[in-house]
Amino acid sequence: MPEQRRSIRSHQAIIDAAAELIRSHGVPGTAVAEIIARSGTSAGAVYHHFSGKQAIVVAVAHQVLQWPLSAMEDYADNPAPPAALFGYAVEAMRYEPELAELLVQLGAGALTDDSLGYQLQSEFSQLRDHLDQTLHRWAEINSIPRESLTGVGQMLVGLTLGYATQRALVEDFDTDAYLALGQRMLTSAVGTS
Repeated sequence: MPEQRRSIRSHQAIIDAAAELIRSHGVPGTAVAEIIARSGTSAGAVYHHFSGKQAIVVAVAHQVLQWPLSAMEDYADNPAPPAALFGYAVEAMRYEPELAELLVQLGAGALTDDSLGYQLQSEFSQLRDHLDQTLHRWAEINSIPRESLTGVGQMLVGLTLGYATQRALVEDFDTDAYLALGQRMLTSAVGTS
């Protein structure tokens, strides 16, 4: 196997192993030695690709956020309204519950490690910036005043993270009711029907 392909595979194996471990043990409960064992790589491979555990965690967050970023880019010419974007996010986490679990654990890890929190803020800020661009493009296409979107991106992110958290922590959480109410709130917030 060519060296470059082997390097790409080991890089991805490290991220995948770290994501699994973070999901089940949290950021503080995940050790580099466990990542090495789970990924089937070596310490040399880990430190070739990453400066340490924090860099691995940031890479996991970056990869998790690539899905919504790609989805927004795919619909740049025909962006969806806020309620639909929220629906897409909830359905993605319903389809892949590991995504919701990982978001909760990454958030918890950011709260317990200021340096990591700062780096993860950068990753999440990129998502928020893309979300705001998507919302502004949607408003422009649909002749909705831009000021109608004040706070809507924050609300959408909050509802999405609220879903992920409650899904993980509340045993009888009603996804359908939460989704319907969240979509009504977002529709009402921008004054559309």
